[in-house]
Amino acid sequence: MNCILVYDIGTTSLKTALITLNGEDAGSVSVSYATSYPAPGSAEQDPEIFWNAAVRGTRQLMKSGKVNPKEIQCIGLTGHMNGALPVEADGGLPYPEIIHSDSRSSEECSEILHAVPHETVYKRTGNRVDEHLSLPKILWIKNHLPDVYKKTAYFINSKDYLRYRLTGILGETDYSDGSLTGAMEIRKRTWDFDFLKELGLSAEKFPALRKAAEIAGVLTDEAARILDIPSGIPVSYGGGDAACSSRGAGVKDNTKAYASIGSSAWVSTLTDEPVLDEHMRMQNFYDLDGEKCNFCGTVQSAGIAVDWIHGITQEDGEGKAAALNYREIEEGLDSIPPGSDGVIFLPYLMGERTPHWNAQSRAAFVGFSLYHGKKAMLRSVYEGTAFALKEILSIYHELDFSIDEFFLLGGGVRSEFWRNIMCDILALPVRVHALPTQAASLGAAMAAGTAAGIWDNLDQAVSISKFGERQYPDTGRAEIYDGLFSVYKSAYHQMKPLYRKLAELRSG
Repeated sequence: MNCILVYDIGTTSLKTALITLNGEDAGSVSVSYATSYPAPGSAEQDPEIFWNAAVRGTRQLMKSGKVNPKEIQCIGLTGHMNGALPVEADGGLPYPEIIHSDSRSSEECSEILHAVPHETVYKRTGNRVDEHLSLPKILWIKNHLPDVYKKTAYFINSKDYLRYRLTGILGETDYSDGSLTGAMEIRKRTWDFDFLKELGLSAEKFPALRKAAEIAGVLTDEAARILDIPSGIPVSYGGGDAACSSRGAGVKDNTKAYASIGSSAWVSTLTDEPVLDEHMRMQNFYDLDGEKCNFCGTVQSAGIAVDWIHGITQEDGEGKAAALNYREIEEGLDSIPPGSDGVIFLPYLMGERTPHWNAQSRAAFVGFSLYHGKKAMLRSVYEGTAFALKEILSIYHELDFSIDEFFLLGGGVRSEFWRNIMCDILALPVRVHALPTQAASLGAAMAAGTAAGIWDNLDQAVSISKFGERQYPDTGRAEIYDGLFSVYKSAYHQMKPLYRKLAELRSG
């Protein structure tokens, strides 16, 4: 059974998967690891844990006997984006990777905007200046760790380091990761050298840009021995997880879009070229072919908000979160009517990205009273996160996108209750991915297979994506939610001045 070996570097674990040439999961292993939080707002990972997890996962899969190692046609890669992973010329690691959720670089964001107006940055890079992008993190390293900056040969992302361990080739990344650093001239598909010079950053430290769906090299003898698979297997460049998810979701153009519901969530589609939203609400990053572009909006807290509310409402006598049985918890929530009896939840537990881009914003329950109980609170969190997705979708409508198919993927869609709420609030027919938690792995397999000549192009490769039956919204519930959506949107604007004051109190 011919297959593609894929490594998917997540925030909490690395998944090693075997994807067949018709898009089925032939076996997968997840190896968990820790994130270090050395200070408030800081989040770091040691890149060695990616390699160690890949080794463990590969050996375990090979021992399972589910596939003959000689049947591995190529190797695909994907991983979390927006990082700053400094590496020395010999592959040494002078500092851990500062990962996507790190927000320590607020002063560096101000430094960037002092040098170049925000509107100019967005027009040049297709993205806002934000602490979660790579560029402010790199500038933070230069400002606070000058010795690390001096030793660094390249700033790369997670999957680029793993590819180095597989092939021995360093100093390259793909267009999807490159375009979400905040340092690429988006229309020219090159690093914005003038921008980097204005910030005092060395352009030589930014890696060469390649297509994700190209072969980077082959598995070295040393890596093959450690992994216990044959050497010489072609290894693709691979792409960022959001870019891989788009292709894994079966998206080929802007008539199709999808929402990925994990700890955070995003809505994305593919366009022929970058789309510059005049209000700078949306992000642009390149597809796995390095030609089309993902036009994307991100919700900062989705699944993590659901986990949070379940945790704090299911405590034992000692104040500890009890083991969660989501199906059991959700069974009673359908007794609460749509709109949670007038309670609206703003899901800004960690600030918000699209459309507000406000790190100071915080979560709130609006309309809560003595009449309401735990169930109304729980349901409102499910609804509030879905409203946040609808707010992104409304931007597509505003910009005259005509989306005729909408797909759902990610761990959150395994909840039928939440899935139904999303369908009603989005007021769209939806289809759930057959491998909802493996779309990024599937997209990485498509990129690798295209690079290896299994498929002629990515548009052909996406035909292996599979979905469940189309689910339609309930018109009555959708109408109720449509009326509540305007209240949801106005609540943020009413709260915005208070967010600023609360942030001042927290800092002082």
